[in-house]
Amino acid sequence: MRKRGRAATLLLALAAPACFDVQDVDPGTVMIDDFDDGDFVPTMPELGYWECYLYNPPKNRDYHCDHAEGYLSAYSLFVEFSVDDAPDGVQQYPGAGFLSFGESGILLDVTRYREIVFSLKVVSPDSSIPTEARVNVELQCRTVESETGAPPPYGFYLQQGVQPSGEWSTRTLSVANFGAQTDTDLHIKGGTQACLRAIDGIAINVQSNLKDGRSGRGTFFIDGLSFR
Repeated sequence: MRKRGRAATLLLALAAPACFDVQDVDPGTVMIDDFDDGDFVPTMPELGYWECYLYNPPKNRDYHCDHAEGYLSAYSLFVEFSVDDAPDGVQQYPGAGFLSFGESGILLDVTRYREIVFSLKVVSPDSSIPTEARVNVELQCRTVESETGAPPPYGFYLQQGVQPSGEWSTRTLSVANFGAQTDTDLHIKGGTQACLRAIDGIAINVQSNLKDGRSGRGTFFIDGLSFR
């Protein structure tokens, strides 16, 4: 009887749930794109081809996108652009940038990362792009719903900005500091965390901050874009 008792005690001990010290695993550096292939295909396989664009007005086609020598690397991506703020008494904030939408249908959960790191510069040969210009990083989440059930026309995104310079510099943006877009009154159902768990595209643009009625020319370069 004693032996059976000791055996039963042993079996119960083996069957009891184990306790583990579960810790988050650091994903390390995950390259979005280093551009060193000299093409428009991101390193991160979930993302599609890089496209260049101008906005405000979106029909402006005065831009050119290609590769140039990078920041301590073979290549960077650049967009050369001309923008105008029509003399209508309203500042339109025209700009230019790069966009990559996911083509695989896989949504990226970026809450596992702490930050986005990238290098950039904005060059304006005639100084027509003001020093108040901003570079914005936008994390797209077009599949999430609003609290009312109707998303904005082009979907939701989170954004964070930095002030560029005419020389290469490397910037680090905390993922936790990305905030909701300011061009809609709608709110993301589940808040910013819901968006961060369903990223399906990345946009990086320079907002020229031209004054009303002014024009500007410049070239925006990016390199070494990664999560970590």
